[in-house]
Parts: sequence; C-alpha cells; structure tokens
Amino acid sequence: MQATGQRIEATVRFGEALRKSRERQKVSLNTLHELTFFSKSYLSRVERGERNPERVLAELVDEALGANGRLIRAWDSDYASNRTIVGSSGGEATKRREFITSAALLAGGAFDDLAGQPEPSTAAVARLRDALIPTTPTSQAASPAASLSRSLIRAQRDFAAARYLPLADELAALLPVASAVSTPADMATAARIYHLTTRTLIKLSASPYAWISAHKGVEVAQASSDLQAIGECRRDLISLFHRAAEYRKARDVAISAAESLRPQLADATPHAWGAYGALLSTGAIAAARLEDRHSALDMLTEADEAAHHAPNLTLGYGHVPIYKMGVSIVLGDAGTAIEHAKAVIPNQIPTLERRGSYYTGIAEAYALWGKTDRAIRALLIAEKIAPSEVRRSGTRQVITELLRRDPHSKLSGLRGLARRVGVTL
Repeated sequence: MQATGQRIEATVRFGEALRKSRERQKVSLNTLHELTFFSKSYLSRVERGERNPERVLAELVDEALGANGRLIRAWDSDYASNRTIVGSSGGEATKRREFITSAALLAGGAFDDLAGQPEPSTAAVARLRDALIPTTPTSQAASPAASLSRSLIRAQRDFAAARYLPLADELAALLPVASAVSTPADMATAARIYHLTTRTLIKLSASPYAWISAHKGVEVAQASSDLQAIGECRRDLISLFHRAAEYRKARDVAISAAESLRPQLADATPHAWGAYGALLSTGAIAAARLEDRHSALDMLTEADEAAHHAPNLTLGYGHVPIYKMGVSIVLGDAGTAIEHAKAVIPNQIPTLERRGSYYTGIAEAYALWGKTDRAIRALLIAEKIAPSEVRRSGTRQVITELLRRDPHSKLSGLRGLARRVGVTL
C-alpha cells in the first residue's frame, strides 16, 4: 500500500506542475489539447493525479508551454527510476497502445494498416496497377458522370484523411470507368480520378505506376479542356520529375504549364486557381533544388496570390506556407522555415494529410537546425495526426538521421517511433 501511495503522490506532483505551468501561461485545456493532440479529458486526469503519463506527454507539454525543460525534469523526478515496460502501469507497451488509439480516432484507423506491415501496402499498389493496366479491354460505360463524381468526392475525403489503403480499393474500382468516358465533363472527372490515383501511388512509394497514371491523367485532362484538371495533372508530372531528381525538368514543366494556364485564369473557377497555385508551389521546390532562389520565390509569391482566389479548396489554409517551409529547408535556411511555420495555426489546416505534412516539415527544419528534441516532438505529433505520413521515405530519412546523430537519445519517443516505422541503424 505504501508503494501505491507514493506513486499517487508522485503523479500529483507532476500533475500540479503541469497545471501551474498551463495556468501561468493562460492556456486552457482545450488549447493544450490542440497543441499536443492528447485529449482534454486525459490531460485533466493527469493534472488531478488520476493517470500516470508517459514521458512523451511531458516532452510535448514542456514544448507547448515554454517550460524550458522544467516539466520534463518533473516527470523524470517522479517516474524515471521506477518506469517499466510491462503491465498496465506504463512503458513502451502502454505508449504504443495510446498512440494507436489516438491515431485511430484522428485518422480513421490508418495507423493499424500501415504500422510495420508492408504487405497491405504492396497489395494496394498491385490492385491499382491491375486497374491501370488491365489484362482485358475495358467495356464502354454509358454516361457515368453522376455516380463517378459522387465516388470521387468520397475518395478525395479518404485522401484528405490520409487513409491511403482503403482509398486504393476505391480508386481501383473507379479507374475502369474513368478509362471509358467520352464527353468533356466526364473526362474532367476522369482526369481528377487519375490525379488522385497518382497522388496515392506517390504516397505508397510506387512511382513507376504513378508515372502511368500521371500520363493518362494529362491526356484526359487536355482532352477535357478543364483548367483545374489540366493544372492538377501537370502538377503530378512536376512531382514525379522532382522525385526522380530531374529538378530542371520539374522546374521547366512548372514554368511552361503556368505560362499556358495564366492567360485563361481571369474567369477561372476557384478550383482552377487552386490547381494553378499548387502547381507553382511544387515547381518552387524543384527550383530550390537547383539553387534557383529567384524562380522559387517568384513561384511562391504567385502561389500566394492564387490562394486568395481559392480559399479552403484545392489551395486551402496552410498549403503555401508548408511549401515555403520546404523551399527554405532545401535552401538550408532552417530558421526561416520555422518562421513560416509559426505563421500557421495548425488546427486550422483543413486536412489531416496536410496537417501531418506541416509537422513533418517542422521536424525536418529542426533536424537541419540541430534541435533534435524539437524535431522528435514534431514527429510524434505528426504520427498522432496522420501516421502514414511519418512512414513516407522522406520522413523516415529524417528519423534515420536523428538516430544516427543521437543513438542513445534520452527522448523516449525517438526510439519508439523508429521501431514503429521500421527504421534501424
């Protein structure tokens, strides 16, 4: 009984320190939830001494409240010497369950499908491949526009929520219909399906098949004369050239596509403006890779203007600042990247996919800056929001670099995160 009493007393000490720091900074529990993505009820129970928190919580609230390590030291003082990895009292097993539970609530269960299991991803890619390259001719479908549009909306929602594996099944069913369209309106919808397929294949690290989808998308988009479809599918080509390290080609395709679309934008729809701005943002990254700072910044300036014509649509809140962060990172200016990040209110970013990208971008900037602890905290938040984003190759490289730089890091989250995404040294 004495040990139990001591444990409760220790919990209360950390909880009181958290509550006092939060109240000193005039931060509500709801705001702290938005900053750390731990639930408000969980945070409240920690403050009252009713839950034994993991160290990752101490790391995140210390950063969020600007406690300069005080809350981490309080947690270490209360728990570090007695922490175990078994049972219900805590440790890595509990942390993993908490991450899975939180991520499933936030991202619709994508964590369960992707955590350390390459087979589902491989099978999803195979289904998309077979739909793109059928073994038998596709039968012609009569006027599929209405049902195709409704299905596309559902698929776009899954992409926005970073649910890439169920999305692959939806797209595999839509692609045969998309290949059979004939009217301009149907072609515009079909081009968006190819666009979404390309983006999904990129997320699943299947660039060879993404090239096939992108090529078909460009052909159908051009035939439809739909500015949004043309912009989206041209952007896919830019992304793929960039991933192939063909940066000059990516930049030049972006410049050429922008020049052809610009004269037609005067009466364009907000969606078309959004596709135009997204195209320029992607081209800016390629220009930065070439150390063409002038072109990169010009493209971002124009993308910013396009965003004013496309609020909360293709170029929703946070899109251009995230690309500004990316350009700054490529140009080696981590401090500027963080300044761009500070201009964004992450909870207002409309999709989990983009919100996850925001935090992985912050992690990359802090890693470049040499601030390992802050990089890890950003990655842990990204995992809670959109777990599949943390498993992408670029983010895995950041995790690998952080492990290499500090293989014995006392930040418990780094080693646990590396295990969950399959990164080893």
